[in-house]
Amino acid sequence: MMDYLNRELSWIDFNERVLAEACSSAVPLLERLKFIGIVSSNFDEFFMVRVAGLQELYKSGHPSDESGNLSVETLLKGIVQKTRRLFDIQEAVLNTEILPQLKTQGLIYRKPEECSKVQQCFLEDFFYRHLYPIIQPQLSDDEQALADSVANVRLHVGFLLSDDTGKQNRLAIIPVPEVPRFVFLSPDGGLASAKGEIDLSEEGATVLKDENEPPINGRKKSAKKVEFVLIDELIRYFGGAFFSGCRITGTGIFKINRSASMTVDDSSDDGFIEALEEVLIRRRYSFVVRMTSTHESSAFITRMSELFQLEKQDVYLSEAPIGLSSFAKITEINGFKRLRNEKWKHFAHPAFPSDGTLWDSIKARDILLHVPYQSYKPVIRLLSDAAEDPAVTSIRMTLYRTSKSSPVVRALVNAAKRGKQVTVFVELKARFDEERNLGWVKRLQKHGVRVVYDLPHLKVHAKLLLIMRREAHGEQGYVHLSTGNYNDTTARLYADISLFTVNPRMIADAHIIFSRLCGKYTQETPRYIITAPDALKRTLLEHIEREIDFARQHKPARIIAKMNSLSHPELIVAIYRASQAGVRIDLNVRGICMLIPGQRGISDNVRVVSIIDRYLEHSRIFYFENGGNPEWYLSSADWMPRNLERRVELLFPVLDKQNQLLLDYFFSVYFADNVKAFEMLPDGSWRRQTPQEGQPPVRAQEALHRFFEHKYFNGKTNYCPEGKK
Repeated sequence: MMDYLNRELSWIDFNERVLAEACSSAVPLLERLKFIGIVSSNFDEFFMVRVAGLQELYKSGHPSDESGNLSVETLLKGIVQKTRRLFDIQEAVLNTEILPQLKTQGLIYRKPEECSKVQQCFLEDFFYRHLYPIIQPQLSDDEQALADSVANVRLHVGFLLSDDTGKQNRLAIIPVPEVPRFVFLSPDGGLASAKGEIDLSEEGATVLKDENEPPINGRKKSAKKVEFVLIDELIRYFGGAFFSGCRITGTGIFKINRSASMTVDDSSDDGFIEALEEVLIRRRYSFVVRMTSTHESSAFITRMSELFQLEKQDVYLSEAPIGLSSFAKITEINGFKRLRNEKWKHFAHPAFPSDGTLWDSIKARDILLHVPYQSYKPVIRLLSDAAEDPAVTSIRMTLYRTSKSSPVVRALVNAAKRGKQVTVFVELKARFDEERNLGWVKRLQKHGVRVVYDLPHLKVHAKLLLIMRREAHGEQGYVHLSTGNYNDTTARLYADISLFTVNPRMIADAHIIFSRLCGKYTQETPRYIITAPDALKRTLLEHIEREIDFARQHKPARIIAKMNSLSHPELIVAIYRASQAGVRIDLNVRGICMLIPGQRGISDNVRVVSIIDRYLEHSRIFYFENGGNPEWYLSSADWMPRNLERRVELLFPVLDKQNQLLLDYFFSVYFADNVKAFEMLPDGSWRRQTPQEGQPPVRAQEALHRFFEHKYFNGKTNYCPEGKK
């Protein structure tokens, strides 16, 4: 039996668990549509990064994958086999279950050719008034120029053309305009277009301004019946208007995934920003890894495959709409309450006052904040208060990913304008956020913020904030550490935990860490906040070894860990050794897990579960029993080579006993989940957990929501149920 699984294949298994939510009849229809979109988006990134990298390895003659267990050729074949199976399941569940069931509930997807004559007249008018003027078809005899014009991931409509001059199968490509994809038809058949203008400003949908219009994003109560068509399918249907004198012999709606595996050369003689901008330009024209297309014309598919130099296995054909990540927007339409989850509130943290500043609350005791069950507002308030407070002298923080209109950045700019010393490390190498982060760098610098962005050969994935404030006794530090990004948008969707503290040891360590990030030489090393790449992996291995020693002495020994991914070979081997020594090990791993539990004589004492639910599980929590003197940690790092060896990451202790009880309770429900949890079996497969006879259903995220609801309404800062491990 293999000692561990392949990383890429394990990642596909994770997406199969996500897809299982889209396939589950127990999940409301619009929520199932969200999961379909998540899977689609995940695979786009997977092909752009992981598959592109493997293809480059294969072309260069590299014999095996990074684990050495599989040849690159065998691995690529395995990826194609598993991915195609999931692609087929996704297409089938969308076409035969979700869309038909939405139709019975009054939310009806139609192709233009399926619309009534009245609706088609409206759609034709809409096309000529609002799409035709902004569309620029790409038509060229230069094949390379045409291929280069196709943007990564963006939807395009292609046409094969023939004319009377003898030109056959000439290819024309129309990039789908960057306007809302959905056109909602009013119940009266679309005649609303004669009564008002079309609003293209809504994000995600084109909405008819009429008394009968179907609402979205906060509009009126929805009609009992709402029909919609897709912009790309309108272009396909009416696209002949661009090619008078030509016959259309084939069409298709498609998107491509270009390689995004190239990274910035830290050793470049050019400036780092210039090198990054060059990489971003090169990505626009990088080789195509995969094409996804509607299956309408075999001749069109053949022509496109030739254009992008793709083999048959690189082309994914669908009878359903493609570009499914955009379908998440349609789930925001008002009404249809029965088709979505019960709305959960983000509760205020009882330790923080509803008005006034947060300084006294943080000085009173260490505070854990668990988003999205609890509101992210205290983090934003802390930064906003720091910007406005004349007693605050400096703010230092890291930024890896933040939101499009970030209140975090606004607060930092405001602080700099008010004369405070503001230093921010912005990670420009955060993949797919490089351009946004580059924009933040320029904006912050413009307003006087000191920005650091170049740490050669390392990404800064740590989440750390240090505020210094003049108080009666002298300078007082306030530290915030988190498992997740300083991003107010994802804080409503990702489950993360952060710590507010004035612990002097944490403050001292934060000073050292920021000195290092800013390039200041110091012989001091952090003692309580453990950092990667210098010490975090070693610390984890030492803690596992310590549990092994305790087990051999017949003292309490146990490891419980929650993370996004587990793929580091050294840590996997250490866990196996701990299992063989008798240490009981429970792992909650949302995504990649290369470790295999339950192997006789290897991992008998290891259990692995994974929870897929409405919130993305993103927190990293680690527990070591330590012979009866337990230690608790939170971390920004997963147990992966990239996190522990190629990134700046943080592991920080949770010292407050009340907070330890909180984490203990979180673990108790995570490992009791029998509704949304999957358990890995000894053969590496996953099985959905279900309540056994006489066992009540436990859904961890729902239990946590109810727990924080209870705390909120009772206002009991010290309330915490007894943890059960």
